[in-house]
Amino acid sequence: MSRPERLTSFLILVVVLALGAAMPPAAAASERIAGDGWAMTVHYPAGDGPVAAVIVMPGCSGNRPPAVARGLRAHARALNAAGFAAAIVDVLSPRGLDTICARPALLARLTQAVPADIADAAARLGRLRRVDARRLAFLGQSFGGSVALEMAAGAGGRFAAIVAYYPWCAEGYGGNGRSRFAAPVLILAGLADDWTPAERCTRLRPVSGSRPARIVAYRGAHHSFDLPGLPRQKVPGVGGAKTVGGNPAAAADSRRRYLAFLKERLEDRR
Repeated sequence: MSRPERLTSFLILVVVLALGAAMPPAAAASERIAGDGWAMTVHYPAGDGPVAAVIVMPGCSGNRPPAVARGLRAHARALNAAGFAAAIVDVLSPRGLDTICARPALLARLTQAVPADIADAAARLGRLRRVDARRLAFLGQSFGGSVALEMAAGAGGRFAAIVAYYPWCAEGYGGNGRSRFAAPVLILAGLADDWTPAERCTRLRPVSGSRPARIVAYRGAHHSFDLPGLPRQKVPGVGGAKTVGGNPAAAADSRRRYLAFLKERLEDRR
């Protein structure tokens, strides 16, 4: 290499190094935060934000079973692709619990207690640099969906939108056919669900001054229909064995619907 060529190469190297030093470090793809009774991993979309964020909470078997973990990753990918941060929350492991699916008393107690944890997690989430605190939403599956409805009936004002997959529509917000939702709610249920029957939710009628829920019920879909690759099977549940099973068509349609719902509601708060 001639002297002019060496000089040119040296100058190019200096420029590249200078540009690299001047560029800010790439934003982390995720970060983890925790509080008393909860832990959360926040997965970010491309870009530096701030962005709208959706807390995602699974059902009574917790975050660890492989099928649940796949489902949570699928929701996180869909949310990130739509420009949302996906905050996967765990409220069982921090309490030293595994599955609570066949423990009705504990399920009922935690359905009442966990909304305070979610409110705390939402407050912490909203303080993160890359999150827009004005645009938060909550998405829950089964036990998480029941907690979502509790949030909507109570502290729902913190969230611009709430999505509940196959929740238990219990007394006070569905068991008696009356709902008291303070936040916009989308319920996604399966008509073949023998664990949390869709009929309890389709009968919902809002009391005066509260918001009606949007309800979509899928023919032939069982509990956990949004979990990819989950074969139809019986699992232990409250009152005996219950049917679970993935349904790709219902899963895809429900994801399309909740993304449109979230975009509609979260854009209102820009």
